[in-house]
Order: sequence, then structure tokens, then C-alpha cells
Amino acid sequence: MVGLSCSCYGDHESWYHPPEDFIMFQASRRKRCVSCRNLIDVGTPCLQFECFRDPYNDIEERIWGTEVQTADKYMCEKCGEIFLNLEAVGYCINLGDDMNDLLKEYWELTDFNPKVKNEFQPRRTA
Repeated sequence: MVGLSCSCYGDHESWYHPPEDFIMFQASRRKRCVSCRNLIDVGTPCLQFECFRDPYNDIEERIWGTEVQTADKYMCEKCGEIFLNLEAVGYCINLGDDMNDLLKEYWELTDFNPKVKNEFQPRRTA
């Protein structure tokens, strides 16, 4: 796990285009969530990520250009909610990371206490 990062730039071999909203999962069979690895049932809400990679050689580059599309990846509704919210506050997320772990990390960074309802916990000062 890499963890939360505010920087999405760098030298990456593969990348994705983040979805803006949920779709209804339509496929011939279920797929696993890229985050929690639970099965996503046909007809349930999910996020669909278009994924790409660098070409492996000159031949691939001549055929597909600088972006080679790979298989789409999917995220279940629960993990997708966490993804969209963390992305909305400016974090860059690796698709293989567990969204529940990233949410806990976010809570630690912001001193949020999920056990206390509707109450903001101020930052501790040293």
C-alpha cells in the first residue's frame, strides 16, 4: 500500500481516467472490486475505470500510439464512495489500494473520530 498522496504526477507505467459517477455494472458475469476484492454483482452500482499503459515496444507504439488501453477495472459501491470522496478533497489514489485503509489514514491525518457523531475533533497541538 502506498497511502494517500496529494501528487498524481510522476513516471508511471500505467494509469487510469477516474470516473465521475457510478454506473450500473453490466457484464456477462461478476467481477472483483479492485480495492476490497469482493464480487460486484451484475446490475449493481459501481465505478468503472478506463485503464492505460505505456507501449512495451516500437511496434505497439506504431499500432496504438503512446497509450495502450488495458482491461477496465471496477470498484464496488462502498469502495467507490470512499474513492470519490477522497479524490474530491484532492488526494491521488492508486487503484490497488484498499479504500478502507485509505479512509482510516485520512481520519488519522484529520483527527476525525468516527465513533463521535457530528462532532469535529480539533487537532492536537504539541
